Amino acid sequence: MRKRLLGAVIVVAYTLLMFFSPQHVYALLVYVIGALAVGELFSLSGFSRYQTAAVLLFSLIFLTFVNVPGAIKLLSHIYTNLAISFYSGTFISSLLILSPLFLFLSLFTYALIVDSSVDKDFFTTLAFFLYLTFGILSLSALSREYFLLLISLVWSTDTFAYLVGKYFGRKKLIPSVSPKKTVEGSIGGSVAGTLISYILAVKLSLLPDGFITLLLLFLLTLVSQIGDLFESALKRSFGVKDSGNIIPGHGGILDRIDSTLAVAPVLFVVGGIS
Repeated sequence: MRKRLLGAVIVVAYTLLMFFSPQHVYALLVYVIGALAVGELFSLSGFSRYQTAAVLLFSLIFLTFVNVPGAIKLLSHIYTNLAISFYSGTFISSLLILSPLFLFLSLFTYALIVDSSVDKDFFTTLAFFLYLTFGILSLSALSREYFLLLISLVWSTDTFAYLVGKYFGRKKLIPSVSPKKTVEGSIGGSVAGTLISYILAVKLSLLPDGFITLLLLFLLTLVSQIGDLFESALKRSFGVKDSGNIIPGHGGILDRIDSTLAVAPVLFVVGGIS
């Protein structure tokens, strides 16, 4: 219990640091989370030999994503075409579209060089690696207000799903993937997560007051829980209980950001760009 409390304090403290930091420090803190998560992924899947290469590839994509807008703005004062490309969003969009191909081909080639063949589990790991990378990139681009909305939705959904499931849960949700989750807990988490995030979203003028916003946030609570189940399914496929042990009593980084990875890209698209 003491270790779990210490882990909770560490998670909350790091989150507060992210929230109150200037944008460049926030991006650095997100990068640290992402790099550690990539390392955990390749460790738990049994592909530690690819770990360094995967972290380096992730770092390259992340640093490019974070720094390209500033570089384009600087160059756009000289080159009109770059200015048009940047402000229309085509350059960044093209970069994002090409990055999965770059990550896949680079890591696949590296695996062939190292082992001269590719294990079937490699493709599962690679798919989650792409998913993880896009989740972290989206998180790095969120404005402070949308980051707060993200945290309020994910944490409230997770907390109330646990509490309602613990005291009122009867019917198992998907026992083959996550034995402790219940249907009642899932419903309770979605209801509480929707109401809490709705109040915050309207209060901060992030989303308009109305049914559409309520529906969007409700769907995001489902996305949050699916993200949790997705990571649980990954761990189960590789026969591990936790993704790591870096956070006392809470497991690894992936165990803490599973829902965030699923929700962040949606909020990024909705309008949370910093």
